[in-house]
Amino acid sequence: MSKEKSYFLEGINEQLPAAYRQLYDQYYKALVLYAINFLSSQQAAEDVVQELFATIWEKKTTFLSLTSFRTYLYNSVRNTSLNYLKRQNVELLYLDHLANTFQEVSEEDTNEEEVYRLLFCTIEKLPKRCREVFLLHMDGKKNEEIATALNISIETVKTQKKRALKFIKTQMGTYYFILPLCDILHKNSFLS
Repeated sequence: MSKEKSYFLEGINEQLPAAYRQLYDQYYKALVLYAINFLSSQQAAEDVVQELFATIWEKKTTFLSLTSFRTYLYNSVRNTSLNYLKRQNVELLYLDHLANTFQEVSEEDTNEEEVYRLLFCTIEKLPKRCREVFLLHMDGKKNEEIATALNISIETVKTQKKRALKFIKTQMGTYYFILPLCDILHKNSFLS
């Protein structure tokens, strides 16, 4: 190995800025062109090479010979490019899955979501204890379970549920009657 090449490699190993400048000048374009073979995108190829240079610097990688250094550079570009393509493929599959799973939102769906939003805004306006009782009820808890969890009587639970329902009906007005949760609200019967 020539003295110049030896100094270059020593400079890389010692993280000398001049050596990294030389690395950029001598290898950047060639590595980008190599990465383009895999990625077909100059921007992605440049990102891969820049990431490689940053990794060499951050990990303080040490090289024993110029041959092993070159092998490392090209193998790293190849592996990073392939990993990039795998990530892109996974992202595309995921986006395709999302597109097939979640169809466009119709006006009807938007209206239903708005009713839910109004319901939860209204629930937030309930007094603290009343809100706690009501939310536990919506979670499917029975009166006895709510009373035990909040350390109150069953009669207090029933009273708070009635107050909550009355408040929600008043606040939501006509929206209450189209509320998709009406069945859920009445499922366990507030009066029991």
